[in-house]
Amino acid sequence: MPEPRQDMHVHSTFSDGANSLEENIGEAESLGLVELGCVDHVRADTEWVPAYAAAVAALRERTEVRLQCGIEAKLLDTAGALDLPARRRGVDAIYAADHQVPLADGPHHPREIRAALAGGAVSGEEIVSSIVASTAAAVQSHENVVIAHFFSVLPKIGIDEAQVAIEPLDELARATAASGARIEISERWRCPSARTLRPFLERGVPILLSTDSHRRETIGRYDHCAGVLAVLADG
Repeated sequence: MPEPRQDMHVHSTFSDGANSLEENIGEAESLGLVELGCVDHVRADTEWVPAYAAAVAALRERTEVRLQCGIEAKLLDTAGALDLPARRRGVDAIYAADHQVPLADGPHHPREIRAALAGGAVSGEEIVSSIVASTAAAVQSHENVVIAHFFSVLPKIGIDEAQVAIEPLDELARATAASGARIEISERWRCPSARTLRPFLERGVPILLSTDSHRRETIGRYDHCAGVLAVLADG
């Protein structure tokens, strides 16, 4: 089970966060957190990653909070491609996120997928299978992956996470464990559920607590995550 005094997904002004790295760390210190994941959004053409990694490294010398330097990238396709820049030195973790629906031919906007589902052009099972396959391929193709807010795209396309079959989740958990990747519980996106996470827990995949905060006032504050942990602890 995760360390309760952590927040492993917090954005800064390096991407779309409202507060600086220093302000986020200050908030973590005031809350008594022992670990903070500095995570900012990137794309293939992002050029500031070296400066960002250097800033996180310098701040490690000024705080007792353990800092992780992470970048968050969109899943692109079922081959596991991620929207990543080439220059990533100093980055500790890559957060693979389902910002859109990754299919074999690339990412698709949730509106497009919702319309395709409504018109019968594709089934919910096929879409879930593509998301799971993309995530599995990503954890196997890249080092130090964290599965970010897994299934956050499902409500956007009208699929209920509770209806996803356990078998593909167990296969993904197996691939995640084999690759040494991790998975987070996201407070902001209120996913994944305890049901989805149980195969990962059973296979020993490290589970992280994350708020996906974009402002310091929400760092380290948990409701959904606490509930999920309680259900998992009950067995």
